[in-house]
Amino acid sequence: MALLTTVTLEWLSDGCCDVKYLDEWEQVPLNYHASIPLDETWHIDKYEASLGHDATGELFACAADVLMRYEFYPPDVLTHMSDFDLQGRWLQVGDRIVQRVHVWQLRGRVVLDAVVMNEVTAVTQADRRCGFTCVTTARHVEQGEWSAYVAWLPDGQVVLRVSSVSRPVPEEPRRNYRFIRARQQQAHRRGLSYFQEVVQARYRERLTAVSS
Repeated sequence: MALLTTVTLEWLSDGCCDVKYLDEWEQVPLNYHASIPLDETWHIDKYEASLGHDATGELFACAADVLMRYEFYPPDVLTHMSDFDLQGRWLQVGDRIVQRVHVWQLRGRVVLDAVVMNEVTAVTQADRRCGFTCVTTARHVEQGEWSAYVAWLPDGQVVLRVSSVSRPVPEEPRRNYRFIRARQQQAHRRGLSYFQEVVQARYRERLTAVSS
């Protein structure tokens, strides 16, 4: 068992070289699969957020684009690096995502980060539903999966639905469990709010461009 934590920690880093982890951790295996039985040690979270009414499909298209570029978490919560970032495209199955989670900040500057990796394992791109699922790798302090989808419902409403199953890896010292869970829940809440804000801002930009 790790003395302090199982996660990769970095002090006073701006994340400029996170692309290196895409190479160094390329062969790291996933540490979760759906056949693992769930007991009371697992956290199951579900969220739904309304993005607004859409009569034309423009709002849905905007929300899908934001989601499929993984613009979910505000940069003061975490930053990320992936092949889809480097190539300027939507994410796809097999892409790995390096997340730099900001653990400690002082006077607006990040002091301590936890660096982890997920892999995209499923993608849906349908006329009225779009999203993906990612699973943790062995380079993560937790094990589980996280899914996010935007849906354009028959009544015209566009919604974001997020679900996750997770727990700290068994090797992680138990004294860290409460802290990890608190930061996870905070990130979920911040992510939902940030996503709504980004989608609305991009949608207004689209409407302005069309009307000008």
